[in-house]
Order: sequence, then C-alpha cells, then structure tokens
Amino acid sequence: MNTPNSQVALELKRLRQKLSLAPTHFADLWQEHGSLWQTLGWNEAQARLYLKCLPGVVAQEEAGNHPGGQALIYQIKSGAAENKAGAFDLADEMVALLSHAGRPMPLAQLINKLPAGLVVTEPMLRSAAQQDPRLELRGPLLKLAH
Repeated sequence: MNTPNSQVALELKRLRQKLSLAPTHFADLWQEHGSLWQTLGWNEAQARLYLKCLPGVVAQEEAGNHPGGQALIYQIKSGAAENKAGAFDLADEMVALLSHAGRPMPLAQLINKLPAGLVVTEPMLRSAAQQDPRLELRGPLLKLAH
C-alpha cells in the first residue's frame, strides 16, 4: 500500500541517491523534488536547512551567473569527509573550549564558539555534557569537573 508517509520516505531516499551520485545545484533539487517539498509544506529556506543537516551532505557556494550571484551545490561526501564527521566529538570540543576560556561558560555562549557550520542546540550540548565525566552542569553554566 502506498501511504503518503511511504511516498515521502521514497522521495527522500531518491533525493539522497541523487546527492550521492553527483554535486547538484539547489535550484535543480528544488525543481526536481517540488512535489516532496510541497507535500512537506516546506519553503526554500526549510529545504536548504534540511539538506544542510543531512549526515554526510556538504554544501558549497559556487560563484557564477546565478540569481543573487552565487548558488549552493549539495553533495554527499564519502570516505575521508564521513570519517572526519564521524570522529567529531561534541564533548571533546566543549572540554577544549572550556580549557581555553579558563572559566565556566553559559551553554548559549558555547554554541557561538563551536566550529562554523555545525548545527547544535542547547539540549544537545546539555545531553553531551551530562554523559561526559569531564564536564559538569551548574544551572545555566558548564564547567570542567575537577
């Protein structure tokens, strides 16, 4: 039986397959998968955010003759890029930032100091901190455990 959810899942799978085959301009993805975006009720900004958050997907700006002067190209990177992404440890990054700062920091401030392009929320930081014995939460502040 073809339910709306299974159709969306199938379309999302096709989208990932396309990204794994070749770099693709956002405009092409927006047009080719228009029924998906319409079914989900997403605008262009929401679709771009979804693509940016997909594991292994890299967005690159391309200068050229495009409206606005540049275009985003999305592609699923394999091999070294996946290993690098998989090796990233949020707790290690928080420990390094706190060590460098030399003082406890609010979670909201830590988010701003994380590497650019990393999509992290305050609950994600809180969860990672609670699971790591090197970190200690004190109200809104995160500090190194002694």
